[in-house]
Amino acid sequence: MTRIVRFQDALPLAIKFIEAHYAHLGQEPPIVIRDLYGKIRLFLSSEQTSLQQDLAESLEVSLGKFAYPAEAIFLYKQDFFNSESITDSPDKIRIPNTDQPIYLLDKQITGQDWLRNPIKRNTKPKRATLFGIKGGVGRSSALAIWAWFLAEQGKKVLVVDLDLESPGIGQILLPQANLPDFGVVDWLVEEAVGQADDELLREMVATSPLAENCEGVIRIVTAAGGKEQDYIAKLSRIYMSINQNGENLDFAHRLALLLEQLEAQEKPDIVLLDSRAGIHDIAAIAITRLTDMAFLFAVNTPQTWQAYRYLFSHWQKWNGNLGQFRENLKVVAGMVPELGRADYLSRCRESAYNLFLETIYEETAAEDFDTFSYALDDNEASHFPVEILWNMTFQEFDPLAIEDYFKINGAQLTACYGNFLQTATQLVLGE
Repeated sequence: MTRIVRFQDALPLAIKFIEAHYAHLGQEPPIVIRDLYGKIRLFLSSEQTSLQQDLAESLEVSLGKFAYPAEAIFLYKQDFFNSESITDSPDKIRIPNTDQPIYLLDKQITGQDWLRNPIKRNTKPKRATLFGIKGGVGRSSALAIWAWFLAEQGKKVLVVDLDLESPGIGQILLPQANLPDFGVVDWLVEEAVGQADDELLREMVATSPLAENCEGVIRIVTAAGGKEQDYIAKLSRIYMSINQNGENLDFAHRLALLLEQLEAQEKPDIVLLDSRAGIHDIAAIAITRLTDMAFLFAVNTPQTWQAYRYLFSHWQKWNGNLGQFRENLKVVAGMVPELGRADYLSRCRESAYNLFLETIYEETAAEDFDTFSYALDDNEASHFPVEILWNMTFQEFDPLAIEDYFKINGAQLTACYGNFLQTATQLVLGE
């Protein structure tokens, strides 16, 4: 009986095949191209040989349903008018742990931004992303409280709601009547047809009344505007790439352009990005490509750490851009329970440490100070959780419902959020 080749088997089998026949596949390293279905073919720099015809048939049999037909399983550089689209693709990554260089070009509908490099920017304000692999961990509440805390320190804070699939930070910081006319999705659909003008940008930002007695100010860009009538129809159109002045602009670069225009207009001291939960392209873009610091919210449950492990293992396996952002990660222990707090935080710290240790921390010798690795109890380490304590006061968090909400609940805010507020501000602004 023929063994079924599953998705997770196909790439290792292709790599094994390439290593066995490396000398017959051309002078330049072969590129494995995996399409949207997971089917595999090889891009070769050599001219076709009779031996390669035999090898093609062998590879087709080896990969089963995840192979192209033998006559199409090898692609040759000489047959391409623009072979640089493959050889110079920003998504081409070196496959690790091979004796000879082999590259992978993985064609995906979503998820490629987790391995792409940060986007260069022309504006200066620091950016922080608040992210939770699971929802319901207090991320948006923490962002709202941090925004108010920064405004109390005299900072101009720009908050951008990038939780486009489940928006909410705008409703925490703004009464419905104060919502701006337009939101992030409006800019994206208007920009696609060339009319994301200055007037639209000005009408995307509103001021939160929660900071009206502060030395600073909170300015908010919501996902949807106050006049929204067809959000889902817009949302379904925003993720596509567009052609701008003859250049292909993908979703990540479109978001980067929006942020730069907002920063140029608002001139904030700091930008807080409320990222959506889950392993989604928006989260990938925010964490790895747009931000200076990413706060990873977690509660100490097996499903939380397993979800983070899927992501961290992906980084570990391909290691394409990890060195450019790994120092900018910080775990936040959200909703720490009132009973047994010390034990809970100890368990949470150990869970986070094991995640980092088994995935993205590097092996290190005692005399090596340049590797990315920390001890379990190093409170400056990425894995060491900054705690936010659970309190009944914040169970139904609605600061707009009570006048002077933050001052009335000042003692509880300091007790529950104080360490997070001080640590986050220090990490991002150095203050």
